Amino acid sequence: MVATTTTEKTPFQAFEDREAATGHIAALVEGALRQALASGGNTALLLSGGSTPGPLYERLSGVAIDWSRVDVGLVDDRWVPPDHEASNEALIRRTLLKGPAEAAPFHGLWTGHDHPELGATSIEAGYAALAARAPIILLGMGPDGHIASWFPNSPQLEKLIDPDRPQCVRGIETGPSEVAGDHTLRMTITASMLQRAGLVVLYYTGDAKRDRACHADATLPIAHARALLGDKLLEVWAP
Repeated sequence: MVATTTTEKTPFQAFEDREAATGHIAALVEGALRQALASGGNTALLLSGGSTPGPLYERLSGVAIDWSRVDVGLVDDRWVPPDHEASNEALIRRTLLKGPAEAAPFHGLWTGHDHPELGATSIEAGYAALAARAPIILLGMGPDGHIASWFPNSPQLEKLIDPDRPQCVRGIETGPSEVAGDHTLRMTITASMLQRAGLVVLYYTGDAKRDRACHADATLPIAHARALLGDKLLEVWAP
């Protein structure tokens, strides 16, 4: 592992391969959950979708902790039913919620409403409760510099990145985006929720994404996350 710094405030760790990065993040997550469980009560874990974290979730599924006290939620999801191939919930159920981790209560973002804005109110209280007890949140980053469903040039971006807005989740339309593709309707956590975590791990892979992260201008969502979180954001990269 090689450690350096991407900004003055944000720690950055680079690993020689994805297996090493996965092992490191898994240890961070396990340690955070064990510490939280040891203090009594339930804890929470918020996870991202995408192809990168699948092996991490597979590894975490076998961790021997009391998963019945770990409420698992999502950072964001496309506005599709949970059995849809594009659903982040489907990914979590397939990779994490098996073996010991099958006992974890899961809190999805899909409500079945015609538009995600109509469903946000019904899950707001539940996700606010998750935010209050989540020691760690896992983020990914797209090739355009988006995190969660905070997309560059989105008409909703200003509301999502404003930490003074109390909502923990918002139903949004991304606006035109090559990365979002046909799935422009989304439910996503906001800055208000993100800043409540003890640690936020941003995991991305490949040279293109590293270049994007290293040269992110102030308008990109990753830059907003850095400004919001400071040293509470740990960026982890592997080839």
